[in-house]
Amino acid sequence: MLRVTSPLTLVTLVLCAGACAAQTSAPPITLADTEQRTITSSKIGQRYDLFISLPEGYKNSTQSYPVLYVLDGWHFPLMAFIQNNNIYSKRMAPVIMVNIGHSPVSDAMNLRTRDFTPRRIPTWPNSGGGPAFLDFLEHELIPFIDRTYRTNTSDRGLLGHSLGGSFALYALEQRPGLFQRIVAASPAMPLDGVIFTEARHALRALPASVRLDLSVGSEDELGLAKIATEFARVLDEIKPKGLDYRFTLYPGENHNSVRLVSFPAGLYWVYRAGK
Repeated sequence: MLRVTSPLTLVTLVLCAGACAAQTSAPPITLADTEQRTITSSKIGQRYDLFISLPEGYKNSTQSYPVLYVLDGWHFPLMAFIQNNNIYSKRMAPVIMVNIGHSPVSDAMNLRTRDFTPRRIPTWPNSGGGPAFLDFLEHELIPFIDRTYRTNTSDRGLLGHSLGGSFALYALEQRPGLFQRIVAASPAMPLDGVIFTEARHALRALPASVRLDLSVGSEDELGLAKIATEFARVLDEIKPKGLDYRFTLYPGENHNSVRLVSFPAGLYWVYRAGK
């Protein structure tokens, strides 16, 4: 059936098409002092997206900076904002922030379960790749960042949330000299208690000084407040030599909301000047 379109309708359609075209061709928003790179691990056979936030004026200076490695690429917008806000708040020294994202993003939850778990967990398929991921950080990613940017190789930080938080504690136990500043928020530690046993064995005396900020929300719906509190009690029990740590229970925060308070507060504490 032939349908007749009135001139007004036709003009409206043309205008709408023009407006839609204008909307789709709008330039993307970019963040100053940021860039994206990729690295493929020969050890794991996995590609990772690296979202880099550089200190203000990095490209026009010769200064070297500490590096903060951040687990999970989706934290990049928040971390870039904290980086920019530090220009004015001056709560912590400028650092190079390296956010590590899994690729493809559509499989990130499965891949992070593999990379952030130290051992095989029967109820979690694909778990147990933590040792390989830690080797990747130490022998592939960190050397790549040190070659690419002006870094202070004696000042590295690691920040993780949930499984990333438990991996940060695992890295502290297994490579106590690799990171000097660690923020572990809402660590999703297995209930088998192995991490407590390993902490008692590995953390009694550290080869170098490390600052650890451990935190969890009081309303954590996964029940992690109890586990994190127990881990803090283990630290209080063994009083590790060389470990400067604090534990914070954030009232009213749940598993995900705690990031908005624990990330900046934790970073300000581990990067604070002096003792």
